[in-house]
Amino acid sequence: MMSHRKKIWFGVLAALLAVLVAISAYVLAGPTDYTVDDLTILDENANYVEIAYQGKTGKLYKHFAFNFDNPNLLEWFGDASWSAMTLLSPATKTVTEYIALQKSIRKGEADFIDNRIDAVDGMARFTSVAPAKRMVTAKAMLQNDQLWFVKGDDLWFRGRFFLQSGVPFTIVDFQERGRTHSPGPRITIWDGTHIGMELKYFGKPTMRQKVAKVPKGRWFELKLHMMLDDKEGLIRVWQDGELIIDGSMQTLPQANSLLNSLEVGITATDQAAVLLLDDIVISHQPL
Repeated sequence: MMSHRKKIWFGVLAALLAVLVAISAYVLAGPTDYTVDDLTILDENANYVEIAYQGKTGKLYKHFAFNFDNPNLLEWFGDASWSAMTLLSPATKTVTEYIALQKSIRKGEADFIDNRIDAVDGMARFTSVAPAKRMVTAKAMLQNDQLWFVKGDDLWFRGRFFLQSGVPFTIVDFQERGRTHSPGPRITIWDGTHIGMELKYFGKPTMRQKVAKVPKGRWFELKLHMMLDDKEGLIRVWQDGELIIDGSMQTLPQANSLLNSLEVGITATDQAAVLLLDDIVISHQPL
C-alpha cells in the first residue's frame, strides 16, 4: 500500500507534470486562428489593407481617430469604428456573459449592470467596480478590431485621459486577436503612479519609468511611438509633451503577428475606477 506521504508527493508531481504539458502545448500550438501568413492581400494603400481569408474579404485600417462627440453611445459602433465593448465584472464573469450583455445593450434591449461606458459631454466615461474573489481583473473598455499593424511598421497613438477615481493597471492595449490570449503591447500604470509599457506575451518584456507621476483629477495627454519588431523594437512615450520612455525591447509577439485590435478605457483593473477619455488617434504616420 502506498503511504499517505507518498500519495501526497505523487499528487504534487502529477500536478506539476500536467502544468508542464499544458505550457508545452501552448508554446507549440502557435496561432489558433490566423496570422499575416494566412491572409491574402488583395489591395493596399495609405489608408487600409484589403485582405481575403477563408473565402471572406474585408478591410483592415491603418488610421483610426475618434473624439466621442456623438452623444449616442450606440452610434459609436460600426465598420471602421468601434467593434465591441467588454464589461468584465462580478455581474458578467465569463466571456459568454459579457458578450451577451454588450450585444443586448447595443440592440437597446438591456442596460448596464455594474461596469459601464457612458457618453458624457463629448467624451467617454468608463466605470468599473473591483473584481470579485477569484477574478484576475475587471474591465470596462472599447475595442476596434479592424486595424493593420505588422512587423516593420511604425505605430503612433495619442489620447487624452482623466483619472477621476481609482487607478487601472492598463488603459490602452494593442492586441493580436488571431493568436491565443490576444497578446500584444500595452500601456500600464505601475504601482498606480507611473506610466509604463509591457508586452503581454511570454516573459512579458517591460519598460518602467519614475520620471513623471501620472496625474490624477486632471486631463493629461499620452503619445506613443512604437517600431514593431519581434526581437528589438523601439518604444517612445510622451506624457504631456515630456518624453518619459525611450528605449528598445520586443514589441511584437512573433514575426508574423498582426496587431489588429485597439482597446481603450479600463482595460484591466484590480480596484474600482472611473476613467474619462477623449481624442483617440492611432496611425502609421507621425502624430
